[in-house]
Amino acid sequence: MGEKEETFSIRMGIEDFQTMEDFMAENGIKNRSRFIRDAIAAYICPEKQIPGGGAGTENGLFIHLGEIQLNTLGYMVREGFADSKEELIKSWIRAKIIRPEDEADSAARSFTLARDNSRMR
Repeated sequence: MGEKEETFSIRMGIEDFQTMEDFMAENGIKNRSRFIRDAIAAYICPEKQIPGGGAGTENGLFIHLGEIQLNTLGYMVREGFADSKEELIKSWIRAKIIRPEDEADSAARSFTLARDNSRMR
């Protein structure tokens, strides 16, 4: 933060403000100013990597989804398919990347390790 910064006010309706707050809470974003700076940067230059991934992570990806897509994800979360929209999207990506046989092998190895560790106690 070595450069001089400008301060300005932003006016938004209660619904927009609550939407922003809900999004920040869902994604573990704690700093409103940082969120707004990252959102503006992503809007102006979507192909540029946002420092901190926009959500406080080392590597991030910003994807703009439409209202119907976001609402669909929200409804699926409410129905219990996942704990958050982000978790739901990550599960879909994992399903496309990880082969079922690799997941089954990992589950079998994990079970064997858990069982063996349980016997040692």
